[in-house]
Amino acid sequence: MEKKHKYWEIKERIKKDILNEVYKKGESIPSERDLAGIYDVTRVTVQKAMAMLVQEGYIERIHGKGMFVLKNTASNIYILNNEKSDSILGFSREFQGRVNVTSRLLTLTTLHADAALAQHLEIAQGDDVWFIRRIRLLEGQPVLIEDSNIPHKVVATVPQAILEVGSLYGYIEDFTGKKISDADSLIEADLFDEELAAHLNILPGQPMLKITEVTRLDDGRAFNFSISYNRADIFRVKNMHIKR
Repeated sequence: MEKKHKYWEIKERIKKDILNEVYKKGESIPSERDLAGIYDVTRVTVQKAMAMLVQEGYIERIHGKGMFVLKNTASNIYILNNEKSDSILGFSREFQGRVNVTSRLLTLTTLHADAALAQHLEIAQGDDVWFIRRIRLLEGQPVLIEDSNIPHKVVATVPQAILEVGSLYGYIEDFTGKKISDADSLIEADLFDEELAAHLNILPGQPMLKITEVTRLDDGRAFNFSISYNRADIFRVKNMHIKR
């Protein structure tokens, strides 16, 4: 089994070629099979390296055509919901093994569900709900603010340590004994107000991708109504179309 640092090394070498315009924006790059031969590694290693380059926004895959360069600059762009994404399993696991994900907890409190929140979570109005607000960071850079609303009746306890250094969704699967099944998402364009901008060290009025989501366990229970406020200069969303 090849070590993680090997595919990281291959990723960095290909990225260097992209930044040096060996592969220019819009151009295709060699296939995974060809790259495996060039770098004398397994195809699996190349696949992992390319997945990281997709996440960082340097390349995109086009089904049936190959891999193409999206940019030749060093500014990071991260792709949400790409073809190898685990996005419904939570932010930490979506980027696991690709970039360093950390969290800064701002709020952990209990509130009583109002009519709108109760409807989203399919609970009774007045039921206790955990309200969690966190800043999420990639490679130490604050990139989004995430608000989570989780019913007490589904998850009775939420340790603060999990919110700061662990995976909340991983903890919820362990706590409930259920797998995360699906999510309904709404993506909107918006602008950061003064409060949210201050948390991310950016100026108010910067563009935002606002993602509202209801996530369910495999027994059908809604366990989280979340809103994330994502920096639109850093994130892109990749839509997936299923042929019928």
